[in-house]
Amino acid sequence: MEKQKILINDENVLMKRYKIRATGNQTASIETTIPKEAFEREARRQGMTIKEALEKLTAVWRYNSFHGLHLSFEQRGKTAKNGTT
Repeated sequence: MEKQKILINDENVLMKRYKIRATGNQTASIETTIPKEAFEREARRQGMTIKEALEKLTAVWRYNSFHGLHLSFEQRGKTAKNGTT
């Protein structure tokens, strides 16, 4: 896995606020919305239409070794370091 340093320049960042929802049996998951613009940008970056990206990409959250969360999109079926897809 390629190591990356995550730096956020708050002067250039786009920010939107969304509600957080509990889902599943006994609040098994927490969900929120991904800004459509962010997903569209990622689809374009990977040379896909929105429809293709919805079918082929999965959201990957990285956390625990820094403050906050980092979201990226990977091809479905690609196995992450911890074995999840």
